[in-house]
Amino acid sequence: MINTSSHQLFAERMLQKDSELIPKILRCMINDSQADLLVSLPGTSDEMAAKLNRSVEEIDSDLKEMFRKGLVFKKEKGGKTAWRPPAHLAQFHDGTILWPEAPPEFYDLWRDYMDKEWPELAHVLVKFMPRPFTRVVPVGKSIETGKVQVLAPENIRQIIESSSRIAVTKCTCRLTMRKCDAPVEVCLQINRGADYIIERGTGREVSKEEAFDIINKTEEAGLVHVTMNKAGVGHFICNCCGCCCQSFTMLISDRLSLCDPSRYRPVVNPQTCLSCGTCEERCWFGAITVEEKSIARVLEDKCLGCGQCAIGCPENAIEMTEIREPGFIPE
Repeated sequence: MINTSSHQLFAERMLQKDSELIPKILRCMINDSQADLLVSLPGTSDEMAAKLNRSVEEIDSDLKEMFRKGLVFKKEKGGKTAWRPPAHLAQFHDGTILWPEAPPEFYDLWRDYMDKEWPELAHVLVKFMPRPFTRVVPVGKSIETGKVQVLAPENIRQIIESSSRIAVTKCTCRLTMRKCDAPVEVCLQINRGADYIIERGTGREVSKEEAFDIINKTEEAGLVHVTMNKAGVGHFICNCCGCCCQSFTMLISDRLSLCDPSRYRPVVNPQTCLSCGTCEERCWFGAITVEEKSIARVLEDKCLGCGQCAIGCPENAIEMTEIREPGFIPE
């Protein structure tokens, strides 16, 4: 296998066969022999050494370096460590961008990729996904729990409270895109996700109290909570903006279903709404509008039910209402 093809083969496995930027990103991270190792996985160090005619010590050294860079993942089984490459583009993106020693040109390459090549792949992916991988979780204080049924998987503070370990990392999207001044070190990793981050050295462990403080800070900054689209705690809580997030940008510009909405939708009280426009300014998705001499109006087809309009309303004129059954969240 010639070295150039290893980089291109990896791009092909990321569903980017004709990509110019994925091979460049890879070359910025690893040398040619490491690229050969990457596309030869999965397997143990012994298996890779035999397959590539290299020493086990060399293979072990490369795998440890690539693990820190987010290029390989490991699993202990039967007293042995099995290694595998990223399963898909999102895992490649999120894992590698947290590489602590990444040079500036690495982030520039990822930004170029998201601007130039990601949109085409996003259009392809939505055709094959039965449901988006992520979903929005509403801001907790936007919902009056006495009026609606709030489930554990849609209560950010309950997710944190029920977790056994929490870590915080920098937002991979804002690290690369750099289109706003929203806080960066605000993405929470939960349980196994936290274990992985702490072992790699790409984030730091935090207490539940600090995690609550981080959530409060993101809500004040107008960021949207996003987690895994399933019942249960999951592995992460992202806090996303609409200008850098790889899913939200395509959802806003092309209406691509890359993230499910929450089960809630804002309802405006016409008696208390003063048409100030604060809700319109806070909405990333253009889902609420205030026309001259008229109350705020919710555009239901655009709304993701994040609750930012409700918590920002100075007159408390917006309430979040349950509009989807609990079964909307996949098991």
